[in-house]
Amino acid sequence: MRLCQFLVAACCIHVLIASNHWVLKDEQIVQKLDSPFFMREPHNLIAFLEQIRYNEYVERSYLELLRKREQIVEHLRFSMRFGEDLAEQAKCAMDFYLLEKGMSYLKITPDQFKRINLPEHRDLQQAAAAIQKSTATTTKHERALEPICGNYYELGVGPATYDHLDSFQPEVLESAYVDREHDSNIGTATAELMRRYALDGLQRQPDSWKFHTLSSYYWRMRGNALQALPCARLATMLAPPEQKDIPLLSLGTILFRMGRLADADLILSAAVEHAPQVAENHVVLASALALKHDFNRSQQHFDEAERLDPSTLPHTQQVRNFISCLENLTKKTSKIDSYVKYMKNELKEFKKLKYHISQNHERLVQQQLPLGARRFLDSRANNEDLHRRGQYCSTRTPNGSDEPILFCDFYSDMQMRLESKDIDIDVLERDLMANTESVIRQVSTEIRKQFNLEQLKAAKATKST
Repeated sequence: MRLCQFLVAACCIHVLIASNHWVLKDEQIVQKLDSPFFMREPHNLIAFLEQIRYNEYVERSYLELLRKREQIVEHLRFSMRFGEDLAEQAKCAMDFYLLEKGMSYLKITPDQFKRINLPEHRDLQQAAAAIQKSTATTTKHERALEPICGNYYELGVGPATYDHLDSFQPEVLESAYVDREHDSNIGTATAELMRRYALDGLQRQPDSWKFHTLSSYYWRMRGNALQALPCARLATMLAPPEQKDIPLLSLGTILFRMGRLADADLILSAAVEHAPQVAENHVVLASALALKHDFNRSQQHFDEAERLDPSTLPHTQQVRNFISCLENLTKKTSKIDSYVKYMKNELKEFKKLKYHISQNHERLVQQQLPLGARRFLDSRANNEDLHRRGQYCSTRTPNGSDEPILFCDFYSDMQMRLESKDIDIDVLERDLMANTESVIRQVSTEIRKQFNLEQLKAAKATKST
C-alpha cells in the first residue's frame, strides 16, 4: 500500500517537472518562459498550490483595481461638472453685492435719525437744507470742532459698555476700520448736520445718550471707527431701557461693518430684546445674519419684521432672494465637500488594494525562476517576447563574498502593469487634489471672498465708476 502511494506521488512530481507550463505556439507545444509557474522548485507541490492561489488573487484583484480606477475617474469627471454648474449658480450671490441698496439696513437711515426724537429740527430733509444754506457763513474754527464723545463723558467699565467683548480690546481697536456711510435719501449736508447737532448737544448735555448716538452717526459717515465706537458705547450706557435699542443698533452696525460678526450678532440681538416691537431692529439683525450665513435665524427675524410692519417686505426682498440663493449654494457646496471626502476614501481603498496586490505578487515572484536566468539561456526557445521587455538591474553581494555582482532581470507582465500610469496612485491623487481645488476655488472660496466687506466696497466702487 505504501509503495502504491509512493508511486502515485512520484508520478505526480514527474508530471509537474515535465509539464510546468506549456502552451501551443506555431503548432508546437512549447514552454511558456514568462509564466509564473516556471518555478524555482517545480517538485514542491505545496509551493505550486500556493503559487496558484497567489496568481489567482493577483489577476482577480488587478481587474478590480482597474474597475476602481475607472470608477474614480468617472467620479472626478462628475465632480468637475458639478463644480462648474455650481460656479454658474453662484453668480446670484455675487450679483447681490452689486445691488445699489443691498446693505441699506446696515446704514444710517432717516427713520433711525427720527427715532432719536430731538426737540427741534425733527425733519431731517428740512434741517439738511437749512445746513446747506448756512454752511457758507460757518467759520473755519467752527468747522474744525468735532464731537469727540470722550471729551464730554467718561466711558465706564462693566457689562453696560460691553467691555468684555473681544472687539473692544486694545489690540483690536488699534486696527479698527469702517468704511464711510452715504445714503442719497438723506442728502449731502447730513454729515455737517450731524456734527452741528452732536457738538451743540454734547456741550449743553454731555450726559445725554441722544447726542452721543448722533456723534456715533457722524463718525460712521466720516468712516472713523475709533471715534464712532466709544460714542455708541457711551450712548448705550446712558440710554434708558426703553430707548437702549437705538444706540445698540448703531453699535452693532459698526461692529458688523468692521467684520466683527460674532460680537455684532450679540449687540444687535440685544437691541431686538430691548425693543422686540420695532420692526427695524429685526430687519437690521436679519440682514446681518444673512451675511453671516445664519439663514434660519435671519428668515425668522425677517418674518417677524414683516408681521410688525408689512411695508418692510419690498425693502427686504432682495436680501431674501440672496438668502435663498446662498442657502442652496451652501447645501450644494456641502454636498461637493462630502463627495470629495468620499473620493478620498476611494483612493485610500485603491491604494490599499494595490499594496495587497504588490505583496502577493512579491510572494509569487519569490517562487518563480528568474526570467533572465536559466529560462532565457535556453537557446532552443523563441525569446522574442522577452527581448521586447524592459529590464531592471540591481547590485547584490552574494553570501560568502565581498564582491558586489550586478544582477539584471526582465519585468514580468504584472510588474509592468502595476508600474504603468494606468493605475498610478500619485496621478489619481494629483488629479483629485487639482479637481478639488478647482471646485472649491470656483465655488466656496470665491463666494466667500465676495462676502468680505472689502470686496463689497471694491465692487460698489467699480460700479460707481
